Amino acid sequence: MSNHTKGIIMISITALLWGILAIVLKYALQRFSGNTIIWFRFTFSFVLLAGYYLIHRPQYFEIFKTPPVLGIIAGLAVGGNYFGFTTGVALTSPSNTQILIQIAPLLVVVVGVFYFKESLTILQKSGFAIAAAGFVLFYRDQLHNLVISSQQYTLGNLWIIFGAVAWAIFAIFQKHLVRFWAPQQTNLLIYLVAAMIFSPLAVFHEFQGLTLSDCLTLIFLGANTLIAYGTLGEALKLIPANQVSAIIVVNPLITLFVAGILSSQNLPWLSSENITLPGYAGALLLLAGVGLVVKKA
Repeated sequence: MSNHTKGIIMISITALLWGILAIVLKYALQRFSGNTIIWFRFTFSFVLLAGYYLIHRPQYFEIFKTPPVLGIIAGLAVGGNYFGFTTGVALTSPSNTQILIQIAPLLVVVVGVFYFKESLTILQKSGFAIAAAGFVLFYRDQLHNLVISSQQYTLGNLWIIFGAVAWAIFAIFQKHLVRFWAPQQTNLLIYLVAAMIFSPLAVFHEFQGLTLSDCLTLIFLGANTLIAYGTLGEALKLIPANQVSAIIVVNPLITLFVAGILSSQNLPWLSSENITLPGYAGALLLLAGVGLVVKKA
């Protein structure tokens, strides 16, 4: 198997895991509070990662001797991203959250233009225009076909945008950190910082009386962070970054597809998405625009 094929497989795993993440979160939120879920995901990721590197690369723990300030801020930022995303899923729907969170890579490019003085190509400018048109079309469709109050939908979207901004901050700081530290080394610090933030917010008695379904759900959510970011890192080593970005952008389509199938089953924890043709068109335009922007970023 060629490295290119391996890279495509790795990034496809990332896209699949991120594509179903919001749906599994929606299911988990009927049993656990958002803060409890977030705490568990970061703690699970840190414990497994720390256990592995304690045996195989103990030198990675040198980052804790003098933790870089940017690493601590990145931990705060990724914690904010998880909170915004999870709250968005709780207040709106998996598909809505997964589509609107795509604002995050656009924000990274915007910061690159204004802070790093990078220039936009004509294709990227076109991508921003297409993404904006798609966002407006999708948002209007959702407002006209709500199964929740407009106030709840707007609040949920504000939290999603907050999560997108937080992720952009994390991505920018992580870009600086990997110049001096190994990616998984910084992840050790980032996961620990985020876990510590949510420790006082987690509701630990929710772990009492866990069923097999509860355990499997928590394990999936915890492993999702480790595996998705792990396969993403491997993919970046094997194939060009623009190919990685192009495949990642399709993960909301996976969410739409799976949510559409599950919604038809009248599940009590997953309300109908209620997206009409203009909404789907807007979603596709938004994703296409993001794809054009990040492909050349």
